[in-house]
Amino acid sequence: MNAFLALVAATATLSAPKDFAYRMQVTGTADAAAYRITLPLAVYQKVVHPDLADVRVFNGNAEQVPFAIERPAAGTIANAAVALAIFPLKDDSDATLDALRVTIESGKSAINVQTSGAQSTQAGRINRYLVDGRALDVLVSALRLEWPQDAADFAGRIKVEASDSLSDWRMVAGAAPIANLHSTVDRLVEQRVEFAPTRAKFWRLSWAGQAAPFALTSILGEPAKRSVDALHASMIVTATPARNASEKSAPGEFEFDLGATPPVDRVNLELPEINTVVDVELLSRERPQDAWHAVRRSGFYRLKSHGEELRNGPVAVTPTTDRYWLVRTDPRQGGLGAAAPHLAVEWTPHEVVFVARGAGPFYLAYGSSVAQSAAASLTMLPKNLAIVPASLSSSELSGGESLLQPLAAPFPWKTPLLWAVLIAGAGLLAWMAYRLSKDVARK
Repeated sequence: MNAFLALVAATATLSAPKDFAYRMQVTGTADAAAYRITLPLAVYQKVVHPDLADVRVFNGNAEQVPFAIERPAAGTIANAAVALAIFPLKDDSDATLDALRVTIESGKSAINVQTSGAQSTQAGRINRYLVDGRALDVLVSALRLEWPQDAADFAGRIKVEASDSLSDWRMVAGAAPIANLHSTVDRLVEQRVEFAPTRAKFWRLSWAGQAAPFALTSILGEPAKRSVDALHASMIVTATPARNASEKSAPGEFEFDLGATPPVDRVNLELPEINTVVDVELLSRERPQDAWHAVRRSGFYRLKSHGEELRNGPVAVTPTTDRYWLVRTDPRQGGLGAAAPHLAVEWTPHEVVFVARGAGPFYLAYGSSVAQSAAASLTMLPKNLAIVPASLSSSELSGGESLLQPLAAPFPWKTPLLWAVLIAGAGLLAWMAYRLSKDVARK
């Protein structure tokens, strides 16, 4: 009860920036009713509560203003992918492209081009694909490539261009990783090419370097959401040594401390040695004393092909604010080599929307072990109200680092008091027994 009362009393005094360890000044404000700021990594490194309960916004008079904490959507594809007509090309000559142009523009859905142009030096391999995208007259944010289940192993890169006339091409994706690798545990497939939402009648896919030893069976266009996908922030972390002998990492295991609690939703590994393909189990936990829990199992690779280095892209995970991560591999499958990998994590930063009540400058304050959430819902704001983007200055000390430490537990008065009562009771009983023995002796 005493601890609860102390917490309530401490929370009730959180009324100014000095009640929080750090603060950042909101910059770029003009004459607007509301502003939106994106939380930088520095905030996630110092907040005590992963749910951002110890975040506040104050005005120039040190008065708290109404604010809400939002996290932009992670940008999932809303509509089903659409299969597009594709035309494989082994010949890059102008005659082939001219024949394709005439046939596609005539409205036919399929062609069979015969050309006398010089064949590719990789006989039998398809170097390019022309894609008729007129069946999907919307913004497209990804193309998904498909090939036979029994296709040969391959890791390479592909270039994507877009056009509305089959003559003027613009680059959409420069060198996207594509992989079809078979490991001892699972099949590692990387087949989606993501890019900024683009509208085009025609698409051209060209292998950057070595062409795949198999033909694509289909190419699907994934319509973009109406809103642009939220931008991701990222950080790269080195492996940490085991904290004590009892928790020494097993062979093939590597621990990482993010030093922060961002809402991670993508993970990647920077493998230490070239020509490595590995199956990895990713685990995480909130605190060092907690048990590890599984996050995802996935394959990662780093290969050298024709003088070019090929790496996999990041893998998606269920968003988590866990600070500690474990990478577990099986050394019997080859492992990662002599050195430890680096862990790369990505997340969509939270946004703080606040009402500019009172005089500026406004401050974002954060870092308090006793704070409880004070964020409000601002859904009642008019739909046509302009919420102006603003920026944050660098972090500065406000109340000091001591505010990050938990309150000292109150002295447990009940226990010693109970012992004192028991001892006093025992003493009273002993005195009564002594008096009784004296009375008996006199008789």
